Amino acid sequence: RKSDRDMLDTSEDVFRFLISLASFAPKDNTSFVRMKSPKFERELKNFIPPIQAALSLSPGALGQSANADVFPSFVPRMRAFNTQLRIMQSKAKPKKISFFAVSSTVAQRDTLSIKANPISEDVGELHFLAKQEAKGDLRKDSRVQDLNNVINRIFASRKGSSGPKSRRRRLRLRLRTFSVVCLTEDCGILEWVPNTESLRSVITETYNPQFHPNSVHRRGSRITNFSDNELRGAFLKCQDVYLKRGDLDLATKKFDELILKQYLPVMYWWFIQNFSSPHSWFEARTNFTLSNAVWSAVGHIIGLGDRHSENLLVDTNSGECVHVDFDCIFDKGLLLPR
Repeated sequence: RKSDRDMLDTSEDVFRFLISLASFAPKDNTSFVRMKSPKFERELKNFIPPIQAALSLSPGALGQSANADVFPSFVPRMRAFNTQLRIMQSKAKPKKISFFAVSSTVAQRDTLSIKANPISEDVGELHFLAKQEAKGDLRKDSRVQDLNNVINRIFASRKGSSGPKSRRRRLRLRLRTFSVVCLTEDCGILEWVPNTESLRSVITETYNPQFHPNSVHRRGSRITNFSDNELRGAFLKCQDVYLKRGDLDLATKKFDELILKQYLPVMYWWFIQNFSSPHSWFEARTNFTLSNAVWSAVGHIIGLGDRHSENLLVDTNSGECVHVDFDCIFDKGLLLPR
């Protein structure tokens, strides 16, 4: 049918457009770029945004009539692209793109504005990261997310638990996941994880008010300063003890003396300063602890590396830890040059 052919042609055009965004290389270090509003044969309201909530079909939906909407009704539909692109300042220069979204009910209307600006029917914007990997492979990220979803189903399953009060169900263990859609071997779009900051940013902005304003131990920015030669030198000394002598106990002792006692932790103050009530403080710390424990276990099993402070995110609303960038798996990090 012509309608089906138009839909397939539009799908191909959308793919090509997203690939062009991912591979776009700005000429300077600008942070924002205005693009032309794309036009397609079929309206974007016919497409489901590639968010995690839309990756599961409604139970039994495939057995319904051919016209039934098999996707969850709470999943919004795309209406138009936001023409403003944000260029992230990391090495790969990924682009933060946005869609204006409407509810599934509004999307069924015959007439709906496709203008690239907010309208009253919008339910908000959906954000994604269009990325082209120079050396990595986004297909690894996609498969790791599939594994994480399986693990979450195991955590949520009642099998092996003694009831709603069992320890596993009481701990509410889970991995925070997001969608990764591969467009080509090196290009893809990743669902933007809202309300998160990198662990480095969290520590950088945190301070210990119990220290004098001029004390070197007051601000977390001292810990996250990558250009601190003293900090880097101390770390390399600890590393050399293990790599050259093979003495893990001595390396641990050196790490405690040269780093832990000289660069005091401040992140516990971040919880105090951002979660004012005792209940929210306790919940945030618990969420951070449990999510870190689950990620550590899963990361160990799959040999996950490259866990620097920019690849660890913290949800600023809940305290939950979120990991990103899964190119370095299966102990690949052990083979990288120092």
